Amino acid sequence: MRDSVDEDENASLLHRRRLSIIDQPFGLFRGPNSLHNFASSFTRAQSFAAHKIDSDIKKKRSFFAGANGENQPDELYDPTLMVPLPQGERLSNLLNEYSSYRSGFSSFSPYNEVFYQDDIVNIMNQNRSRQNSMIGAPNTAAIPIPSKRLTLSRSFSSMRLGLSYASTASHFSLKKVEDSDGNVVTVIAGQSTAPQTVFNSVNVLIGVGLLALPVGLLKTGWILGLPLLILCCLTTFWSALLLSKSLDTDATLMTYADLGYASYGSAAKLFISLLFSADLLGLGVSLVLLFSDSLFSLLGDDVYWTKTNLKLLAFFVLTPFTFMPLPVLSVFSLFGIISTISITILVFLCGLIKPYSPGSLIQVMPTNFWPQSIPDFFLGLGILMAPFGGHAIFPNLKSDMRHPHKFSKTLVSTYSITLLTDCSMAIVGFLMFGALCNNEATSLLLETEGYPKWVYPLISGLICVVPLAKTPLNAKPIISTLDSMFGIDHQYAEDSLAARIIKNFGKFATRIGVNALFVGFAILLPEFDKIIGILGSSICFIICIILPCLFYLNLCKDSIQSFERAYIWVVIIVSLTLATVCTAITIMY
Repeated sequence: MRDSVDEDENASLLHRRRLSIIDQPFGLFRGPNSLHNFASSFTRAQSFAAHKIDSDIKKKRSFFAGANGENQPDELYDPTLMVPLPQGERLSNLLNEYSSYRSGFSSFSPYNEVFYQDDIVNIMNQNRSRQNSMIGAPNTAAIPIPSKRLTLSRSFSSMRLGLSYASTASHFSLKKVEDSDGNVVTVIAGQSTAPQTVFNSVNVLIGVGLLALPVGLLKTGWILGLPLLILCCLTTFWSALLLSKSLDTDATLMTYADLGYASYGSAAKLFISLLFSADLLGLGVSLVLLFSDSLFSLLGDDVYWTKTNLKLLAFFVLTPFTFMPLPVLSVFSLFGIISTISITILVFLCGLIKPYSPGSLIQVMPTNFWPQSIPDFFLGLGILMAPFGGHAIFPNLKSDMRHPHKFSKTLVSTYSITLLTDCSMAIVGFLMFGALCNNEATSLLLETEGYPKWVYPLISGLICVVPLAKTPLNAKPIISTLDSMFGIDHQYAEDSLAARIIKNFGKFATRIGVNALFVGFAILLPEFDKIIGILGSSICFIICIILPCLFYLNLCKDSIQSFERAYIWVVIIVSLTLATVCTAITIMY
């Protein structure tokens, strides 16, 4: 009798599972590496990049805040992005409210429990409709909730479209961790798998910097250039491992800024914020240059479309994208990485199509084995270093993993793919154009005759997609910081009409101003390879080598042997010297 009951229960369970699979939207297949989970992981990675500047330098952890300024942290959470964020809802209060909201639960239990996003958002909507009310069960009343309720913008997840399933996660789980001071904190458990982390990491590393690599190889020569490119890759891979080991010292370390604060306090966090701002400014300028240079090469010597006019055009084209919500920008960012890889493949195919030089891999151009001068060598070194600057997001990506101990293995795959792509572009571009290499390899291709007619608009279109996809995301952290500094990042229910108008105008002005800043610097500094060289020689050396080494020396000092400490200090001194020399020469020349 019992067996027949068990069979009926199993049959019923199987029937429900089949129905749930049928009800799922197209592409929302089962398994941790489903298309839906890949899309959710990618969206979270974009949100990490969009909020990597923490303007509150006195806050110990970017995603935690103590009650009444105390040192005991409590999770802050934004359910529309499925990631912890500053200025979100307190997770402990929100989930205690959710526990009473769902039937069958009397109190919040963070272990082995799944919480569904739609219900959490419903709770937030109900709470925001009750001003000056407290949320949470009685056992959470000790943690105060601000009397000013944040106004909930329309959640992208509320749109019942297929895109919503690709941009947000439907459920998440929690865990409790203990920091180095003994505080127990509730955090969102990592959701990304190793393949998803590899994909997100490759998206961070493969950017516009690879388009200048043929110039870097020209300036350093074959004998020194290729080994240097490989050495830059191996060194940044090693320093990324040091970052990973530093994160393991405290489970509440989730961002690059957290590592800086844990190592050297608020001064380090301020320095990191300034570095990230300079890096984002340089990337924004390089994207505007990429947009204008590609169109200029396609249009030729048109008297109306000068490079300056095209940069002004870039301002009007790129600025509207800054006003789009992050989930939509994440989709555009996906187009950006697809375009970048497509450009690399297309450049290689163009070299095979054309039988004669310049711009051919069948009849290659003359190349140099050695750098032509010492300044050229240091200029080239900065350019070769530029494509490996992804360390600012690596801590977030590790914290978001289901199994963080696999992060080191994902770095092996990430850097292998990145090195293969970068070496391909550097070698192919250098062989095709030789001494003609300057600025982007794609601009040279657009200015060279002999390719099929369809090649030129296709490459130009792919290049223009990259700035459209990446410029708004690069501008997001700067805009968020400015909004926070001026107090216009949130609107409250108590705000008057005049206050709302002022805040809306402020948001509009910051977005316009940041894009205008990109274009203004692009007009003043019109050389793409020089911008990439400055980023590689200064920002990348500091963020990707020097600071990770210093973090590791400070946070893991009890487990470091004397020999390891010595050679790390050698790496720091050599990197600091190269960064100083390369930056000075790049600026002067």
